[in-house]
Amino acid sequence: MDPRQERLTRNEALFRDTNESVRAIAAAHGDDDHVYEFYCECSNANCTFQLQATLAEYEAVRAHPQRFLIRPEHVLPEIETVVQQNANWWVVEKQGEAGELAEDLDARSD
Repeated sequence: MDPRQERLTRNEALFRDTNESVRAIAAAHGDDDHVYEFYCECSNANCTFQLQATLAEYEAVRAHPQRFLIRPEHVLPEIETVVQQNANWWVVEKQGEAGELAEDLDARSD
């Protein structure tokens, strides 16, 4: 795998791990339609944007270990494809070796 692609994928996985903590706190409050603030899981290590999503919406993304929740336009076409869009956030899916690494780095895939 190209070192740059690996670094970018690892950045996204790190933000995903952070969002797992948000998810755990949200889950403790129940599965209602409350909107939570999740971090953008894009590859930019300096990104600090937060995205509003319900726990159910976030869980739908996390059901696929190669998918990430990002701010619109934060996509990297060379390693991912947009699979869902709405006004507040997009979902991207990693492709090829980046997808394999994303799955390997997903704590839920163990």
